[in-house]
Amino acid sequence: MQYYMIEWDQEAEDEPWQLYLELDSRGCLRRKVEAYRVGFYESFDDLDTPPMDPRQLAGDSGNITPLNRVQFEDIWERTREMPDGIMGMFF
Repeated sequence: MQYYMIEWDQEAEDEPWQLYLELDSRGCLRRKVEAYRVGFYESFDDLDTPPMDPRQLAGDSGNITPLNRVQFEDIWERTREMPDGIMGMFF
């Protein structure tokens, strides 16, 4: 597995400013976490995407930081403790 954090220097509250990725050995996305500036996190699992290059996802303005499994699992577990999506805050 490969783990990355992509961070953009943007102020938009409706766009993620950090993206955490777990890629399998083929480069296919398995799990991801989107972090928003307002403190909201969304996690997605059981993803099965074609192989991808994190540099393409980051574009020209994103900074990519390699992570280890422990770092990714830490953010993954923290998102599981938070409400799931916007509706999760109310129910």
